[in-house]
Amino acid sequence: MTAQTNVVVNSAKGLSTPAVTFVFLLGIFMGALDHGIVGPALSSIMAEYGLRSGWGVWSFTVYTLLFAVSIPICGKLSDRFGRKPVFAAGIALFGIGSLLCAFAPTFSVFLLGRAVQAIGTGGIFPITGAQIAASYPPEKRGRMLGLIGVSFGVGTILGPVVGGLIIANLPWQWIFLVNVPISIIILLLISTYRTRQETVRKPIDFAGIGLLTVVVFAIMYGVSAADWKFIAAGLVIVPIFLRIEKRQPDPILNVRYVTNGSIVVLLIGSLFSGYVMATATNMLPYFAERVLGIPRGDSGISVTPLAIASMVASLVGGILVDKIGAKRTLVAGFALVAAGALSLAFLVEGLPEFLSVLVLLGFGVGIVIGAPLNVLMLQAVEPNETGSAIGYLSLFRSLGSTLGPTMAGMFLVSFANGFAAAFLVSGIVSAVAIVVLLTFARGARRAGQ
Repeated sequence: MTAQTNVVVNSAKGLSTPAVTFVFLLGIFMGALDHGIVGPALSSIMAEYGLRSGWGVWSFTVYTLLFAVSIPICGKLSDRFGRKPVFAAGIALFGIGSLLCAFAPTFSVFLLGRAVQAIGTGGIFPITGAQIAASYPPEKRGRMLGLIGVSFGVGTILGPVVGGLIIANLPWQWIFLVNVPISIIILLLISTYRTRQETVRKPIDFAGIGLLTVVVFAIMYGVSAADWKFIAAGLVIVPIFLRIEKRQPDPILNVRYVTNGSIVVLLIGSLFSGYVMATATNMLPYFAERVLGIPRGDSGISVTPLAIASMVASLVGGILVDKIGAKRTLVAGFALVAAGALSLAFLVEGLPEFLSVLVLLGFGVGIVIGAPLNVLMLQAVEPNETGSAIGYLSLFRSLGSTLGPTMAGMFLVSFANGFAAAFLVSGIVSAVAIVVLLTFARGARRAGQ
């Protein structure tokens, strides 16, 4: 250990481990609820500020970009300052952002509130996974990490429902105000607990944080807007970023993440998992309307069976990780996604088989975005890097989630049967993930684990 490094160990006290886990999962639930709750209010928000509907997309674009940027930064900060303070800061920022959105006098201030919300969410999602992983022994880690998917699934399902009820009975501002009491409850509960964590104090890598922000913003915006100039600009900066990181005493990105084959495979698997998840959730309502003839007002409910199956699979997948191993479980998940996607591309013609395939696909999606990848990543890195490692895993999943709908939209425009092309590519992506995992992920486990 160098002279620049100070190791700080926080002792545990206050809430029990299950209670702390519940508090962190409550943060996941709140973030997922907000993600789905905003949609029903969008037309009301646009009317409030006298804007054309096209401006509404910025509510989601700003949130998506800032969330992606903040994930790896907050993950790294949790390794440096501790998971509890960064998580608490994320919850506080999310609550403050919600207040800004609710009372924003102009649309610009509203977007500022969404940006603050997004940064706060970046301090919730990856750190919850790191906290759970650090709180339970390896033989229980899978099933406990699976609870993240359950919490996210419940929030995702309830979001549009709660949003619709609020819009029908209350001013749209309550879409955001509902987050405030939840945030306060979480902060009060988490204040009674001090996590046991070894933190390493070194100079903060401000240069790396700045360059990483530019890279992620450029690539994410370029993908979402199908603007190749931004993508190219982001990729050009990557070698400069990596060269600077090699010289940092505590880099925002451990260069080993992009030079270690096993970790690279896991990051690619996370990218693919985000791709297939977002392609399914964004394309299925449109597929139900255009191909199956389900009325537009009812087509959105087609995602419900997928969400329920995904939620159940997150828990089952976590249990399977503890029973048969993370890699086997992940391969099985991608196999289910491939089967479901290819069925949608070539076999589904009516509602009964559509619903059956939704369950199959949802079960696969729930596994590939759940515990297996997190467990494999935790096995591939040192304990004092868990926050950063899961942060980058989440970043690549977020990139895949942006890439999926963009590619699907291009297929719809370019092919006579764009749905078949989009789902075929999802199936191929899943098959490639299986081959890559089976071929190259053998060294993911650290010696002795």
